[in-house]
Parts: sequence; structure tokens; C-alpha cells
Amino acid sequence: MVVDSLVFEWLPEVRLLDYNEQTEELLLTTQNEIMVIDNEGEIVSQFNPHIEGPSYVGNSDFGWIFDSRGGLICYAHHSFDVLDKAGNRIKRIPYPTEVKYWMILDFNPQMLFNYKVDGAEKLVVMIPAPIFSDSKSKAFQDSVELIYSIDVKTDEARSVMAKTEDNVYRNLEAYVDPGWPYMTNFSDGKFAQVFNADSVIYVWDAEKNRLINTLSIPVDSRPDYQTIPFGDRGEPDRYKVNANVYSTGDYIILNSINLIPESIYKEIRKLPRWWESEELASAQRKYSKNEYLIFDEEGFLGNLEMNIGKVDYYQLSTKSDFLWYQRTYEDERDYRTFLKVKIVPVEE
Repeated sequence: MVVDSLVFEWLPEVRLLDYNEQTEELLLTTQNEIMVIDNEGEIVSQFNPHIEGPSYVGNSDFGWIFDSRGGLICYAHHSFDVLDKAGNRIKRIPYPTEVKYWMILDFNPQMLFNYKVDGAEKLVVMIPAPIFSDSKSKAFQDSVELIYSIDVKTDEARSVMAKTEDNVYRNLEAYVDPGWPYMTNFSDGKFAQVFNADSVIYVWDAEKNRLINTLSIPVDSRPDYQTIPFGDRGEPDRYKVNANVYSTGDYIILNSINLIPESIYKEIRKLPRWWESEELASAQRKYSKNEYLIFDEEGFLGNLEMNIGKVDYYQLSTKSDFLWYQRTYEDERDYRTFLKVKIVPVEE
């Protein structure tokens, strides 16, 4: 249910990055610029961090969040950069491990989070390709550390939320996908974590590095896929996967999607201008499907019915009782509309 909206007068496309629960500010990105707007839609700050200078973060980045001071933290190349709200760098925090390479990850997972414990601010970061790693190997799925907790003040880092012994990627004995975790920070240091091919959601206490609970995904909504032997070239067909996980303070929302199988998609990509082809449109109609499932910390509650009109693909989690969405329009507008959406039970 839409309970409120925020109109921001701005023509170019923007994307929501983060929400500050204390100041009620939104963090946006647009045409390489970073913007902070207040709850009236007024610009608080605007800067381009990709222009070379004292606060340059690189030609691109991998995410931004508000920090506990009201400033910003950027997932930059080779470091996590702490900046003030105007974009001036305060410090750099080095990566906790060497990185082999970077790539665009499927389904746009958030890879940078923060929380406070006993007055200390902690980052939780996902490093998708550490040095000497090969995701198409049993060793990668068994032992490579992908998630770290970092103290913002001391830079001290430690591995957290590693794959459990019963995780599907440690027991398949074959390759389905790289096995990256998708996470959401729904309450202080509590995280919900899911993997594309797994049948459960993991609920973690990141500070204690303790698994709190596993939430079983209903059988009809579980991933469906084929595998290939480790080391083989190509990609297996995947029919249904866990695409991402979002949250409010009370709820965990799993996005489950049906995919065009890779074997079919591979043939479509051989066509001239395949992205505009009727073959692609037909495959999308046949295979593509989105499903949203709602959980609390104890288990599955039901399916989410989306009745809020046309909205952007990206959903912004909060630790409050709502999500942020961006309204989309058929025609061009000189403003952007952000929707504050609450989850409410459906009356029988």
C-alpha cells in the first residue's frame, strides 16, 4: 500500500541508493553524480566523485550508503571511501583482501552495508571475486571468503557469514552459478542472506557471526536449475532462481524469478539486433515471471501482491516499516516520484 510520496523536480533518470532513517534523506545517483535530497525533495548536496581530484573514487563504483554521522561511504576501486555529505573524502579503508577482477553481478545485489554496535560503526561488504579464486571450482564454493565485517574507525576486518556446511553450493558437487550471496540488513546487525540456487534464507547476527535461523522457502517457489561439471565452459540452464532479498523492519521479502533458459537465450543472441527481436519478446512472455514472498524472522508468511502501479525494478529496503520505490511513466517527465510503500495484510 502506498502511504506517502516524494516528488523531486529533476529531468534525467535517477536511481535510489540509500535512505537515512534519522534525517529522512534519500541518496541518489544520476549521470555519474551523487545527490542527497531531503524529505521535501530539495537538493542537500550534489557532486561528481568520478572526476579526478582529491576525492576521486575511480571511473566507476560499486555502491554508496549513508554512514552513522550523516556522511557517505563509497564502495570504490581498491578501498571504501568515507566522505562528508558534500563529497569531500575523510579517509580510505583498504579492502580486507586482494581482488582478482570486477564484474557486473546478476540482479543488482547490494554489496555494502553498515550498522552500529556499542557506539562503533561497522561495515559489512561483499567481495565477489577475491584473488586466486575460480567460481567454477569446488574449492571456491567450499572455502572462499566473500563477506567481511570492517570497523570504520580502526579498519580491522574479519570474515563473517560464510557458507554453512549444508549450503547447496557446498553439496552440489557441480556448478550452477558463482554462488554469490544476496543480503539485506533489516535490524541493527541482523542480516537476511540468500543464494540463487538455495532453498532457504539465512538469518545472521553479523556482529557475533552467528546463524540465528534458516527460513524454508515454499517448495513451489524453490529454485529450479541444471548443473554442469566444475571447470566446464558454458553456463547451465536455470529456470527459477532467488534473485534478491529486501526488507523492512518487520519483514524480509524474497524476489523469486523465472528465467529464459541459457540454451534458448544463447540461440536468441545469435540473431541480428537480437535485443529487439520477436524471438526474445516471445521467450520473455513464455518464461519470465516475478514472484515476491514475505517472511519474518521465524518463517514464511505469504506471497506479496504488488498493486502500486508501474515502478522501477530497484526496491530500496529500510529498517522502518516501509520500502521505497520509484514511479515510472510512459512519457518523459521533468520530475521524479518516489513512493513510500507499506506491506499490509490482505483482507479475506
